[in-house]
Amino acid sequence: MSLEMLPDRAGRELDFEPMLDKLLTIFCPDWELPPIMEGEPQYLRNEVKRYQLGEAAAQDPAATRQHASLLTHAAMHDQCRSGIRQLIQPLVTACGYRQIQAAIIDYMRTGSHPEKVGAGMAWYFARPGLQYASMEDLRRRIPTEESKAVLKALADLRNEYRSACLSAFLTCEDPETRQDLSLNLSLNPADYPADLRSSHEEARLIIQADPERYRWLLERCTHKPPSA
Repeated sequence: MSLEMLPDRAGRELDFEPMLDKLLTIFCPDWELPPIMEGEPQYLRNEVKRYQLGEAAAQDPAATRQHASLLTHAAMHDQCRSGIRQLIQPLVTACGYRQIQAAIIDYMRTGSHPEKVGAGMAWYFARPGLQYASMEDLRRRIPTEESKAVLKALADLRNEYRSACLSAFLTCEDPETRQDLSLNLSLNPADYPADLRSSHEEARLIIQADPERYRWLLERCTHKPPSA
C-alpha cells in the first residue's frame, strides 16, 4: 500500500534561498541561474540551485568537509522532504554517517521549529541502508553482515535521535510543527528505553486523541512490515 506523504510546508523557501546563494558563491562562484528560470517561483529556483550545489559538493569532498556546518545548516531549512537528499548525501560521503547524524541530533535538540522539522527530513537520508547479496536474500530479508555492522555501530546515535525527537514533539506547542515531528516517532514502546516509556505514553495519547492530524504516522505504523 502506498501511503500519502505529508506535504512540504509552504514558506520554507524564503529562508532557504539566501543560504543556497551563499553556498553557491563558495562552491561554484561562476555559476549563474539559467535564464529560463528567471521569473519562476522561488520554490522552483531553489530546486535548480540546490541541485547545482549538491553536484558541486559531491565533486569536491574536501570543500564539503570544510563547509560542512554551513551545508548542514542550509539542509535544516530545506524546502523539500525528498530534495534534501541532494545536500545530505554529499555530506555523508565526505564526513561520514556519525558526524552528520550527530549534527542532525543537535538541531533536533536545540534548533528552531523549522530546523527541527529539517532535522527530521534530513535523518531519513543520513542513515545507512541494509544491503543484500542477492534477490533471494532480499526476499528472505537476510542482509549482509557488513551492512548490519554499520547499523550496529550507529545504534547509540539512533537511540539519541529517538530521544531527541520524542522530547521535541512533547515540548512543541505549534500544531503544524508537532505534526511534522510526529513522523519521527514510533508508536511501539519497545523502541524506547525504560526511562522514556512514560514520555512515550504521553506522546502516544496525544497522537491517538487526534487521528486525523496524525494519520500519516498511524497509517505508517499500521502498515509497517514485520521486523526481520
